Amino acid sequence: MRVPPMTGPHELVISEGLSLRYDQAAGQGKTRAMAKGLLLRSGSVLCAGESAGLGLPVWKTANRTVFPSLASLKPVGPTILEMEFRMDRVVVWHAGRKTMPDWVGYAMERLVDAYMKKPFLQHRLLRLRDRFFAPFAVHSTMEAGDCRGHCLVTCEVIPRGLSVRVDASRLPGPGQLIVLNEVDGESFNRLRGRDRVWLGTHMPAWQAATFDARLESPSLGVGISLEPGEHEDPSGLSLFSGREVARGLNWAGLAVTGRRPVLSYRIRFHSLFPSCS
Repeated sequence: MRVPPMTGPHELVISEGLSLRYDQAAGQGKTRAMAKGLLLRSGSVLCAGESAGLGLPVWKTANRTVFPSLASLKPVGPTILEMEFRMDRVVVWHAGRKTMPDWVGYAMERLVDAYMKKPFLQHRLLRLRDRFFAPFAVHSTMEAGDCRGHCLVTCEVIPRGLSVRVDASRLPGPGQLIVLNEVDGESFNRLRGRDRVWLGTHMPAWQAATFDARLESPSLGVGISLEPGEHEDPSGLSLFSGREVARGLNWAGLAVTGRRPVLSYRIRFHSLFPSCS
């Protein structure tokens, strides 16, 4: 998505030609109906796609995954943005124009859990899903549900990156905090791991990763990696990586989860183009 090179109160500048902006209007598919994290802008390209953006909290309970809507957004000085999210969006399934019963959503959650545990089968299962859904016009939408509480995300520019602090302490009951850091999957089509490189369709839809994982866009010359926050115990954090580009899907990203309701991490941006001397 091409955007004019501009900055404003809801855009954080990382370096020349690289910034992060909040833009609820950007995006594709069902993710339009939920809030976004910060979107990466490289030159005049906004790396949105169908992604959730950077620093977006998701709350996973035993029965449902709850997504956010935006409650407030405010700059705290020139290098800090504070975003408060209502956790009140859920996925609803439809067959044509008919809304399917709630148990279908619960069943889909269980299928996704099983799907995420088998990276080597994910692309095959994704193709089977598309073949099954198409004739019955099965699709999902993101809709407002009961509010489960509020989550506060603070993003601060640091050298070569962004510091993110997520406070989910006001969310009631047991659950798992997942923080998504996603860009469009069409541009970001290379993943580097500790001892392997995945390209394009060979990138798994979802798999456990380590903090040396790096998501890259060769066309834009930008790479993204995560690391624990300055005072964060790395043993309390888990990292996942993935990419899905298919019918209604266009994202690639790194997600971090923690054992505590408050966690912090850093996003690092890497230039893939050699500098001129």
